[in-house]
Amino acid sequence: MRFFAAFLFVLFLSVSVEARADNPELARLASQDQADRAEKEGEWDDDARRRRVLELLATGAVVTPKDKLKAALILQHTPGAICEGKLKSFSPENYLLAHHLAKDAFASGLDEAKSMVAVTIVRYLSFTEGRQLYGTNQLVDLESGEAYLPQIDRSISDEERARLGVPPLATILKQAPERKPVGG
Repeated sequence: MRFFAAFLFVLFLSVSVEARADNPELARLASQDQADRAEKEGEWDDDARRRRVLELLATGAVVTPKDKLKAALILQHTPGAICEGKLKSFSPENYLLAHHLAKDAFASGLDEAKSMVAVTIVRYLSFTEGRQLYGTNQLVDLESGEAYLPQIDRSISDEERARLGVPPLATILKQAPERKPVGG
C-alpha cells in the first residue's frame, strides 16, 4: 500500500509539474536582461536580476524548461574582473548552475537551450581555468581593447559543436586570436 501511495504521489508531482505554465516573472527578467544588452551602455540591473533568479530557484518557482533557460540566461551574466593577470568571476558557481539548468532544459526537449549549454560551461571554464571547450566566449583585453578567445579545447569535435549550435572551430578562430591562460 505504501508503494502505491508513493507511486501516486510521484505521479501527481510529475503531472502537476508538466501542467505548470512558464513563470511570467522569469520571462520579464530575461526580457529586461536582453534589452539591457541591446543598448550596450547605461546601468544594467544584472545583480538584482541574479538575486531574484536565485530566490525563485530556492522557492521552487523555476520549473519548466523555458523557466530554466531564462534563469540560465540571467545567471550566465555574472560579472568578472582581472585579478593578478587572470580573468576571475565574482561568482563562478552561477555559471555552473546556469549550465545545469540549460542542460536540463535541453534534455527536456527544449532545442533553443542547446547553445546555452555550450555558452554556460564555456563561461565557467573561462573564468575559473582560463580555457574553454567550444569557443563561444570572446573577451576583450581591457588594456588594449582587442578581442580575444580564451584557449579552446581541440578535443571537442566540430560535430559536437554543431550538436550545440556552435560553428566549426575554423570559423571561430577567424573571429579573434586565441590566448593561452596566464601561467598556462
